[in-house]
Amino acid sequence: MGDIRMIDADLELTDPDPIRASYDVYIRPGISGDRQIYVLQFPNRDAKQHYSQENESKPFNLRIKPEAGMVEIDVPVDVWRNYDREKGITWGDSVKKSSMTKGGGSHGMPGGFGIGGAQPTGRGRGRGEVEDELSQEKLIADYAGSVQRDQVLNKQTLGGQCVPKEDTNPQYMIGVWRDNQLHLTPADQIVQMRPQFHHIDAQAELEHQLRAREPAAASSRSLEARAVHMTVKSSTDGEEDTGENMTEKIIAVQQERWTHHRYIDEDSEDAWEKFHENLFVADEVIETQRPTGQTQHLSSGFQDESLLDTISLTRDAAKLSRKKAGSAVKEKIKGKEKEKSKEGTVEGDESDSSIIGSPYLD
Repeated sequence: MGDIRMIDADLELTDPDPIRASYDVYIRPGISGDRQIYVLQFPNRDAKQHYSQENESKPFNLRIKPEAGMVEIDVPVDVWRNYDREKGITWGDSVKKSSMTKGGGSHGMPGGFGIGGAQPTGRGRGRGEVEDELSQEKLIADYAGSVQRDQVLNKQTLGGQCVPKEDTNPQYMIGVWRDNQLHLTPADQIVQMRPQFHHIDAQAELEHQLRAREPAAASSRSLEARAVHMTVKSSTDGEEDTGENMTEKIIAVQQERWTHHRYIDEDSEDAWEKFHENLFVADEVIETQRPTGQTQHLSSGFQDESLLDTISLTRDAAKLSRKKAGSAVKEKIKGKEKEKSKEGTVEGDESDSSIIGSPYLD
C-alpha cells in the first residue's frame, strides 16, 4: 500500500511539496494459480468501437495456444451491407472445406503453415471448376439460405502472439479505482490482435491441392524444385534462427492443440461480477489487516542516482554491442578529423585554419 501525491501550484509556497490529495494503493499478487489476465490490444480498431454485443460485434469464441503464446478470436462480419457476396461465398466454401479436412484449426503460423494439412479431393481440375461455378451460382441465387447454412464467410479472425517476458520488458498492471483507493493487478500476457487472412490461405491451399493432381504440372514443378533456406529474426536484434530451428518451432506450434474459451460480453452481469471479484482487494482483507498493521507498505531501495543508472542501463546484449561498436567508430573518425585539421593548419595564419564538419562530431 502506498500514497499518491497531487501537487497544486496555487497553494501557499510555505510548503515546497504540498499534498493536495492522498490515495491508498493496493497491489494484488495475481488472480489465482490456474487463471491469467490477458490484455488484448486492437491497434487497427477504433477505441470507441468495442467488440461487444452493443456494437453487434461480440466475438464468437476465443482460443489460445499457451506454450506458443498465440491467441485468436473470431468476430462477426456484416454479410448484408458493403459486402462482396461472390467472394464471400468463395471464401466461405474454402474455409468450410479446409475445416472439414483438417478437423478445424487455423492456417498460417498458428496452423504450422499447412504442414500435413488437407489431402486433395478425388475430382479432376476441369470438372471441379465447372461444379464450383454451378454451385456458386446456386448459392448466390439463394443467398439468405446460404447465410443460414454458414456457406458464406461471416466471420473475421483476429490473432496475435504474446509479448515475450524478458528482463528488459516492463511489467504492465491493470489499475481500477474505488473511492480513494487504487487497486493494481499485474497483467500476465500482452497481445496485439490483428486481422488474420485464414480465408485466403484456405483458398490458396485448395487451389494448390487441385494443381497437384495434374500430372504434367506436377512433373514440371518437380524439375524446378529447389531447396529454400528459411530464416526468421528473433526478438533480439541481430540474431537469426536457422532453418532447422524454424522448422522445429512450426512443428511444435502445429502439434499444440488450441484451448477454447467462452467469450463473455463486457456489459454482461457475469463480466461485472468477475471484474469486482478479480481486480479488487477484498474489503474484509483490507479491514482485517489495517488495524493489525499487517498491510505491507511499499518502499524503494533506490537512491536518486542509483535509480537513474538502473533505468538508463542497456541490458540487451545485442544493442549494447552495437552501441560500443558505434562509439569506437565515432572516436576513430574524431581522431582522423583532428589529424587532418592539424596537417591543414598553417602556423601563425589563423584565417586559413578550419575543421571539416562531420555528422559524427559532437
